[in-house]
Formats: sequence, C-alpha cells, structure tokens
Amino acid sequence: MADTIGLVADLWRYPVKSFAGERTRRAFVGPFGLHGDRRYAVVGPDGAPRSARRASTLLGFGARFRDPETAEDVAVRLPDGRELDIDDSDVRAAACIALEEMVEVGRQPMGVFDAAVIHLITDASLRQIDAWLGEQVDPRRFRPNVVLELDDAEPFAEAAWVGRRLVVDDGPTLEIVSPTERCAVTTFDPDTVERDKRVLFHLATERENLFGVYARVVTSGWITVGAGAHLGP
Repeated sequence: MADTIGLVADLWRYPVKSFAGERTRRAFVGPFGLHGDRRYAVVGPDGAPRSARRASTLLGFGARFRDPETAEDVAVRLPDGRELDIDDSDVRAAACIALEEMVEVGRQPMGVFDAAVIHLITDASLRQIDAWLGEQVDPRRFRPNVVLELDDAEPFAEAAWVGRRLVVDDGPTLEIVSPTERCAVTTFDPDTVERDKRVLFHLATERENLFGVYARVVTSGWITVGAGAHLGP
C-alpha cells in the first residue's frame, strides 16, 4: 500500500548533457527517463561525452525543445546569447572554443546519465540548505528532473527511500536506487556561472556530500506538475 507523501512541484529536462535545461509542465517518462532528457551531448575526439563535472564552461550553454510535446527540434543558446539550431556549425565552434578541444555535438540514442535516468530532490531538503546559507538557493544548481513538495517538512527524508518505489498518480512508477553524490557543479550559479563553494561545503560537512536521490523507471507514464506522489514498499 502506497502512502501519499506530497506532489510533483517542478519538472526539468536537459536536452544536451551539462547545458542548462528547460522547465516543463508535463513529460512522458520511459526507460530512459523524461522523454528528450540528455539526448544530446558534447563528445570529444576520444568518443567520450564531456561533462560539466570537469568542463564547467558547458554550463554557460543552454538548450530547449522548440516542440516540447514531441521533444524534437533542439535550440541551443550560446554563451554570447545567440540561439541557434543544434546542428548549426556555430554551435560546434562555440563548444570547441569553450572546451579548448575539437568536439562534436551529437545525438545519443539512449541518453547520457551519471548513475540513473531520474534525479529527484525535495523542497524540504532545499529549505534546509537555504537555512544553512541564510538565503534561497536556486534548485537548478542540482540539475534535478523532479522536485517533490512534501507534506512532511523533514529535510533529507528521501535518503531513507532507497529500495522503495515512488508512484506518481496514474503515471510512472520509479524505484529509488541510490543517494546522489554531489560534485563541483553545485558551486556554479545557473545563470552567471559564477562560483560559490558554500553549498558544496555544507553538504560535505553535514551530509557526507549527499543530496537528492537517483531513480530508475519501473513502469512508464506521463508525469505532470501537481500530480500526487505516493511512496510504496
């Protein structure tokens, strides 16, 4: 029997791995996560996708789907503010300059993910970080797919969900598989890319560098902002 724990407060997907993403109200969730999530990546000459973990300049780029429902037709925002089609040669040129190597921007059939296809955080845990810093922290620093608004305000309750299933009304069922180990990406402002190490410092000292959880998709379905979230065994 699943217990109602709150609702889906926010949804995010990232058409290009490590670029800024887009907020959406509704998305289909399948075996490879939110439809369209991390379906493109900047790939180096060695064939490996580049990540903001080691190449923070990627965070200065953004991407969105011009057709959000079908998750097709990707537009890329360059650091200079221009928005171009993803296959425009200027996108590749800008990525080469940012990474100081010859790279390609290409489609990845199954997406490129760190540990699992869904990353989830909660409002209660965010508020605890706000309290530590004495100011509101932008949730985009953590690059979540799903933000849950919990009925219970206990921070970091999601850490105890590993191994349990999360059901979203008549939408997908997710299995929580692991806590999320944070990296230097959290230190960058999502708009200015200016660095502030306080978030990562507090997570390292207070939470063993863990914040949020990863999940895999057990059953597919549509997820919508405002849908109820139910925690099962």
